Amino acid sequence: MLFSKDDRWVQITQLGGTAGTMGLHIASATVVGLTIGYFLDDYFGTKPWLLMIFFLFGVIAGFKMVFDDFRKLQRREEARKASSLKQDGE
Repeated sequence: MLFSKDDRWVQITQLGGTAGTMGLHIASATVVGLTIGYFLDDYFGTKPWLLMIFFLFGVIAGFKMVFDDFRKLQRREEARKASSLKQDGE
């Protein structure tokens, strides 16, 4: 057996933590964008234009962070596979 149960739990925990972080990235970036847009609209009197623009900026930023997390996860998995292949070859 290549992995023990402990290794499996570590992988599941890391994956769950990353997935939870991805959801928080989308939500927090959207809330930050909405907040900035709201206060800028109030300051400049341009309701609702800046709110909508910064809402979109927040959503885009959230998805960019999720994409970056996903790529980090892919690199980690590729490194894990490469190390397991290297260990099998020894």
